[in-house]
Amino acid sequence: MRVLAAVCGIFLGSSTVGWAQQRPESIGDAIAVHGVVSVMHAGSSVPAPLTARQPIFAKDTIETGGQSKVKALFHDDTMLTMGPQTRVELAEYLHDSDQHVRRMTVKLLHGTVRALVERTFDERDSTFVVQTGTARITANTTYCVVWSHEQETGAANIGKSGTVSFMVGDRLVRLEPGFYAITRAGKPPSTPEPIKGKTPSVVGHAIIETEVKEDIGSSMKELADKEIEEELRACPPGSPPGGICPRTTPPAALSPATPPAVTSGAKRR
Repeated sequence: MRVLAAVCGIFLGSSTVGWAQQRPESIGDAIAVHGVVSVMHAGSSVPAPLTARQPIFAKDTIETGGQSKVKALFHDDTMLTMGPQTRVELAEYLHDSDQHVRRMTVKLLHGTVRALVERTFDERDSTFVVQTGTARITANTTYCVVWSHEQETGAANIGKSGTVSFMVGDRLVRLEPGFYAITRAGKPPSTPEPIKGKTPSVVGHAIIETEVKEDIGSSMKELADKEIEEELRACPPGSPPGGICPRTTPPAALSPATPPAVTSGAKRR
């Protein structure tokens, strides 16, 4: 039994090392976590807690509990916020700054998400998509909220510019800033309506529950400091004293970029 236990220990240890060595590159980081949030990596059947400043990977499935929220910043500067009781799969992520290409597909299984898609990519294949069971919402250089609850899916363009494409089957509507549309039971999306005025409560609720008041500048500074610390730890033998070694300069922390919702009345700084 002792020999068997030792062999099993060696096997498990080597498997852990092998997994660490094959670990894919991250596609972003969780910059704010409120409440209970879990993540399940591709190939795993057991979810793990997701904490602030933790890296996120392609094919991850992230889920929030009741009264819980999470905000993630991806390497192409896209920001994704998940409201309470939301489950998403990061189904596809491709970012190549040299080729000016970005493709990201988020499968919204249920719940509410808010996406800030700021950077402009000229290539036609460069898209950001939220996919629900029946709908496909595409955004570029805009700010939008998407929700999916049972038989209803909706989208609202809460940005100041850019359009949101909302497609169900062969029916496509375009949401200009300040407009929303809803589809029920797989039917074509409704005619876009302005968010102001007699707006259904589900629209306002989706906007409010995806708001995460966070000092994004401070969060990004912490992420940049963490990256510098990791680079210093990776200094090769023979580096100058103090752990300082010649490496590429890490990118500067991003300034706050999240504009306010159009219903808030706040002004963007």
